[in-house]
Amino acid sequence: MGIPVFISEVSITWVIRRASEGKFVNGLDNNKTCPWNDIVNKTRFNSTKKGKYSELSMKIKMLLKIQNENLLPKGGGGDQPSLDHRVFLHFFLTKQKANVPK
Repeated sequence: MGIPVFISEVSITWVIRRASEGKFVNGLDNNKTCPWNDIVNKTRFNSTKKGKYSELSMKIKMLLKIQNENLLPKGGGGDQPSLDHRVFLHFFLTKQKANVPK
């Protein structure tokens, strides 16, 4: 319809009713050299090497399914979660406060 829409962090904060506080990682790319890959793999697979989906525990598989279908739905592309989604899951599994609106 050609209507410009601007969604700000403030509006997301209001909609999800969550404060804009906690840890946030900016500028992630799916580069294999990103240090977050090792951190996330350690949380998910207990190893710095990337594992297979079948090697995940049932708890992590279920959380990943909930995340992908309800919290952060993916808009197409491959079936692999982005590094942003994996870091978000890492924060959840390690019980760190994450800045969700940001």
